Amino acid sequence: MSKSVWKYLILMMGLFTSGSLFSQYTTQYSLYMHERYGFNPAFGGMERSLAASLLYRSQWQGLEGNPETRMINVHMPFYLWQGAIGFQLMTESLGAEKATSFMLSYNYIYESTAGLISTGIRTGIYQKSLDGTKLRSPDGEYSGSILDHHDINLPNGVVSGISPVIEAGVYFAGDFFEAGVSMTGFFPAGVTLGNDIKYQPKPGFHFFGEYFIESLNQISLYPTVYVKSDLTQLQAEVSLRADWLNTATASVGYRGFGNNSIDALILSVGVRLSPKFFLHYAYDIGLSSLQTTNEGTHELLISYNLGKRIGAGLPPRIIYNPRNL
Repeated sequence: MSKSVWKYLILMMGLFTSGSLFSQYTTQYSLYMHERYGFNPAFGGMERSLAASLLYRSQWQGLEGNPETRMINVHMPFYLWQGAIGFQLMTESLGAEKATSFMLSYNYIYESTAGLISTGIRTGIYQKSLDGTKLRSPDGEYSGSILDHHDINLPNGVVSGISPVIEAGVYFAGDFFEAGVSMTGFFPAGVTLGNDIKYQPKPGFHFFGEYFIESLNQISLYPTVYVKSDLTQLQAEVSLRADWLNTATASVGYRGFGNNSIDALILSVGVRLSPKFFLHYAYDIGLSSLQTTNEGTHELLISYNLGKRIGAGLPPRIIYNPRNL
């Protein structure tokens, strides 16, 4: 058996350990603390200005068909509606699967004595395709130009489908503590690929919490916890980030608790390129059984903040946490 086939089999085994191949998997990325709108629409507008980001992630590099994610997020306060608006464009590829989604969001922001409380919803269109030519079955026939899986559950060619998708969340931002809960990837009518493959993906549920420790010698510390679940399986991450004068940042994190969820040690760094642009990079050192068959995981995030209030209406409450200043 060729090396590339072995790599593909190992990748599929890793995917099955985290859920069915044809079930919805929650997008994985390591720079989540710098891009919270990606998994919680209620974070829209919390940057207090027009904010945009471009994220690219290549997971388990060196494995054929390894997961890749590309995501563009844009959001800004919309004070006339007492909240914020935004949109997200994301493409993902994983083995024989590819998916693209485009969604719009609105979140209402309430100012309390303790801090800002935001509730948001995001909805749009999700398109998914499955390339059956990249699949193999035990009883299939694959010789010359013949490709037949002899399996009614596997397509011999490319099939695709389009479905509406809904996401929602709640987010709290105080002077020293921020937290949010959200749901992503809810498909009201399920997803149908071609005419025969119909399934109901599980939505993902997220909890994020971060505490701000006041500056010490011009360095601010942010311990963070992030938990993802589909109500059947759970994955947790913890990290500690240090920011220096809002100019440079570095963090160390760990993903996986329990024998079945140990995944990676996460190292990241970031530097301000200009008053409006920040560049972040993360590298995941694999700790799971896949560590001997891949070259690690790379992630890059470029974020932009206009740095001034736009639109009309009352300005937002000042939050003294300097993370986004």
